[in-house]
Amino acid sequence: MPMNELFPNVFRGSFPVREGSLGSLLARFGPTIVVGHPTFRNADNIGPELHRGMEAALVAFPTERVAFVVSDGTCTLRDPEPSTLDAALSAAVDFLKNLEASARDRLMVVATPYDGYKGNHTPGKGSALKLIFDETAHCPTMQTMILLDGDLRNDFHPWFRTFAAVISEHRTVRPSRDFFITARYARHFVDASLTRFIVGPLTTLMGCYVPGGISGDIVLSAGAVQHERDAVWDEARCRYGTDIATTFENIADPETVIYEVYLGAKLHDITDEAKLSVMPGEVIGSALNRLLYYEDRDKRVSNLLGSEKPVERPVTWGPEKTGIAFMDPGYTNVFDVDRKRETLLSGFASFEKAMKETLNPETFHEIRDRVRSLQSGSAQDGDPVRFLGVDRDFWIRLLYESLGRLLAFREVDAVKGCLNYLYTAAFLEFCREKLERLGARTYGAVRAMQKRLGVPPEEAERFYRDEVDVVVEAMALSFYEGRKVILEVGRTGVPARHL
Repeated sequence: MPMNELFPNVFRGSFPVREGSLGSLLARFGPTIVVGHPTFRNADNIGPELHRGMEAALVAFPTERVAFVVSDGTCTLRDPEPSTLDAALSAAVDFLKNLEASARDRLMVVATPYDGYKGNHTPGKGSALKLIFDETAHCPTMQTMILLDGDLRNDFHPWFRTFAAVISEHRTVRPSRDFFITARYARHFVDASLTRFIVGPLTTLMGCYVPGGISGDIVLSAGAVQHERDAVWDEARCRYGTDIATTFENIADPETVIYEVYLGAKLHDITDEAKLSVMPGEVIGSALNRLLYYEDRDKRVSNLLGSEKPVERPVTWGPEKTGIAFMDPGYTNVFDVDRKRETLLSGFASFEKAMKETLNPETFHEIRDRVRSLQSGSAQDGDPVRFLGVDRDFWIRLLYESLGRLLAFREVDAVKGCLNYLYTAAFLEFCREKLERLGARTYGAVRAMQKRLGVPPEEAERFYRDEVDVVVEAMALSFYEGRKVILEVGRTGVPARHL
């Protein structure tokens, strides 16, 4: 991968993407911190994001060298579209040229495509990160890696200040151990569906409730990064399954301390329908594969299911410790009640076989009947909003049946497909409940509200605490409390009929 220096300490990578090229560049620069940005079509955002990151890094890490690496999937061998790389590099040059030499010498920016690295042509966030993980193995000075999604619009000063404080405390209190810092934020109630309904509950089966398990914005010690290099990378992990796999790996390592830090609101592009058509299956599949991996390695999952061990929690830095006050996620127009209803109706046929193979027959018939009822029901403006009625208790039951089937028969694809459909139903029931709390009970009311959907600012902090965070946490802990049901399913191969 030829590295073209556009300006002192600003480099552009090109094809072919050769192993060791980025690593040798990092080794020569000698950063103690590497900030990685996986990007895809982020030309409109990555420039300002880099600017804010470099500005914050100089303040939060005043004596350290920091390298920023943009690993881009927009530019590929088939379509070498340069817009995201151009935007990143232009911003880097503009920022660095206005710095004094002493500050400029502490920063480096590299923006490069990743397609073809080590023969891998799988597009996805995981592939973008794998380039960064593997290449930093050539950089012995790196002590910390910060990973930030390419669509963030946050001010990074409080984030980097918090990261620096956690790292400093860790090195004082737990100097011999690695660390993995996850983020917790206030996210819009129609966002973070996977985080709330899949990731939180499934992390408890590894022994620790990590609600920010796919936050995307994490910090790793050098030792924690090594887990990524040692792992087997399947296709799901190379795509969107990378974050949950990283979380499971770090929960499983007794020498890694997990932190959860409150960072306010995540200001980013709320996941759209196109992304939701592929992302959930990859995240769920990656999680299921990691559960089976650790079950096969040391019976970790079944031992936990049969134990009385309380679930562990990360070392938590709440807003009182991070100094970051509640930030209202604000308003959005991405939720479309008619499209969501149609997703359930049109998607049933695609996942019907998987659900039939996974669930108790009575449970499957109940889901099928609810779909038929939704299909035949009216959705006029005056009608009450309906989805499939998968409330949180029903969702926990569906998780038990699905995971019992997974452990009994190792049918990852069927269970993945089953959960892919049903988590959507559970999340939409959650959204319906929140919309009702906000006064929108009918289709017409939601259609009017969804053009600017949010919580009145004076109510937002209480709403997101009591109606979202507390409710989601209680669901995950309730799932863990009744987890022995999964063993019953695993022993008999027949899903449990009830909690």
